[in-house]
Amino acid sequence: MADLNKEDTESTQYNEILTPTELFAARSRSHKIPVRGQKDFFPDDSEEQRQRLEQSLTEHWSLVSEERVEKLGNLVKATWIPSEGIVELQSPAGKFWQTMGFSASGKQLLLPEEALYLMECGNLQVFHLELPLSVQDGYERFLSPSTVSLLQYQVFGHLKRLGFVVHRFDSSCQPSSYERQLNLPRSRDRAGTRLKRKRSDSSEASDRKDEDRTPPETSGVRPAVEGSEGRGGTWWLTDVHGGQSDPSPASGSSHWDFSSILFPDVGSRERQPGRLPSPDPSLLPASLAVGVCDVAPWRRRINLREVKTSPKEQKREEQRRGVNKDREVRRCRNWTEYRALLARRRGRRSGRPAHLWDGDVTPLHDPGQAIPTGELLDKISVIKSTHLLEGASRLKDSGEWRICFNVYQPDSVADFRKSDPGKPYSRVCVCSFGGPVPDLRALKTLALQSGDVSLVFAVVDHGDISFYTFKDFTLPTDVFP
Repeated sequence: MADLNKEDTESTQYNEILTPTELFAARSRSHKIPVRGQKDFFPDDSEEQRQRLEQSLTEHWSLVSEERVEKLGNLVKATWIPSEGIVELQSPAGKFWQTMGFSASGKQLLLPEEALYLMECGNLQVFHLELPLSVQDGYERFLSPSTVSLLQYQVFGHLKRLGFVVHRFDSSCQPSSYERQLNLPRSRDRAGTRLKRKRSDSSEASDRKDEDRTPPETSGVRPAVEGSEGRGGTWWLTDVHGGQSDPSPASGSSHWDFSSILFPDVGSRERQPGRLPSPDPSLLPASLAVGVCDVAPWRRRINLREVKTSPKEQKREEQRRGVNKDREVRRCRNWTEYRALLARRRGRRSGRPAHLWDGDVTPLHDPGQAIPTGELLDKISVIKSTHLLEGASRLKDSGEWRICFNVYQPDSVADFRKSDPGKPYSRVCVCSFGGPVPDLRALKTLALQSGDVSLVFAVVDHGDISFYTFKDFTLPTDVFP
């Protein structure tokens, strides 16, 4: 039995070596997939259509089942590491390294989907346990729920064959909504991790020196000043009227109370002194002295001219000041009763029916309130317009849907840098044609996660891929405010 096995092994190895005629025939035959139109397979129950269908299936099957022939010098050798789910290159990489792969610990590594795509293109030969893997072995070993699924790889390979640069999407590398609002720059290294800013020894020593020089009584926040009788104190030792304030701080207070600290009104039209005395030393940090402040130059810069108002505005101001003289207002015990009183008065002035506003359900608009036509139409509209990102920050991600890839334009390959890829052209979420349709919650959370990059849904139907996207739009209107 051992001799028979040896003979079988030798014959198998011999059959893998092609003669020059076989090698030339394998290299010169066409590798293009036969193309048929959809009309050729429209069911008409004819014998001619059945023959065309069988011929098409035979051509596809023969193309898929034929052996791939490549020169050993054109293949980059690599090793599959199942524990880490990556492929490590053992020989120098080719041109694909400009847009694919990454470096870590001095090693050149490929993701499973990148290695499988290069195997199909005839650029990579992967070994596992010192044995070469076929393309079928690559499908079985590289594709898994922990790496990429078959649907995701179909989308990845389809976009790569079209010339796009496709990378995995990493949600941890995306800026938060707060960082997007502030437009903060984000620096990253080649591995995609955030660069940490290391503080030098000199800066740390300077910080410690400043901390040691800070007096202990000024490290915290000083308490506010309050009078001995509970009255609010002032910032100044002597107020503008010449009165004295109690400079003794209140015990037990740990925060500034600005409601109890009175500042002089320099811009008042009333007679003010030209010079302000020094602030209370108990309210100032230690070793800080403030002298007398001359406010006369500042008062000259302030426009203190009295504003002339019209008789209508004067009457309105008098009504506002004399609101507490109204008997009905004085009967109101809280703000709710006061607002109800104002609503009744507006109803009497406008002449609207009172019973329409007495219940829980009221009309959409008060006829006594004058607003622009555009606002009125928006107020009484049945269907309210909304944006895709409206309320998305308050939603929680269910984890059922996720973004898979970042896609970059084909014309950017020449200048593409993996260390600084820039803003992607779009982001892709892969889903199955027979699976569930993403709901509004999923659309909002994914759009928020994608940021200002357009989100595209790649729907895979038995190998046929369709792309869909959702974008905000505004309907035209003929009414302007």
